[in-house]
Formats: sequence, structure tokens, C-alpha cells
Amino acid sequence: MSDTTKLFISKILVSLGLVLLMFGALVVYSASDLPQWTTSGRFHLATTAFGSIMALPIMLYAIWNKTLFGTGRSVRLMAYLGLVHVLGVFTAGAARPNLAAEYYGSGQQFFIMGINANIFMNALVFAILLLGGLFTIRRGADKN
Repeated sequence: MSDTTKLFISKILVSLGLVLLMFGALVVYSASDLPQWTTSGRFHLATTAFGSIMALPIMLYAIWNKTLFGTGRSVRLMAYLGLVHVLGVFTAGAARPNLAAEYYGSGQQFFIMGINANIFMNALVFAILLLGGLFTIRRGADKN
């Protein structure tokens, strides 16, 4: 497989991972107990969600626009930014007891193949972004 093909596959994987990451949260939140949240909690959620969605076009531009970016390095950078976001979710999940927080409200938990849906989707996005980033780490991938 040529470096150009690997870079193209990487661009597709990282773009897919970022789109899932930015819009996936809205799907989960729309099915949650959001109306029971405090007004400041809903405000902070909206701030994070809208900020992520507004950042998505810039990230996709950095991945696909060849005249400005579009290199293996820019694809890796966007993958790393997405990976850090997902790691933030896992870190918050690990700190749930200290934060007095949970992934879902009572009675709102969803499962995919027997796994907590939040963990499953974030692990899937993490794997897609990691694979996309790794595809660019090849000799010559940054020349295209």
C-alpha cells in the first residue's frame, strides 16, 4: 500500500472519528435525563457541545485542505486532539466516585453488546482515531 493511500485512509478514519466524537455526545444527551440537570449544568454542557461542533469544520479543514495543511502531520495532530478529548472522558469516568458523578442518570443507562454505551462509543472513537493517526506514521507519509 502506498503512502498516499495510507494518508487517504488516515484522513477518512480521523474525519469519521472526529464527527462521531463531536456529534455522538448530542445523541447521548438527548436520550438522558437532561431536563433534571441544574441550569448551570445544562449551560456548561451546551458550551462544551457547541464549542466542539464549531471546532469540527476547522479540524476537517486542517485534515483535507492540501494548500494549507492536509499532510500526515496535520492529520496526526487532529487525531491527537480527538484522542485527548476521549481520554478526558475516560479520566472523568475513572474519577466518578470523587466527583459524585455517573455516566447516566438512574434508569437511563444504555448498553451496546452488553457494554455501557458511553464506554463503548468512546472506545470505538478512540480506536478509530488511534488507527487513523498510526496510518500516518510511515516514512514519506508527510510528503503528500
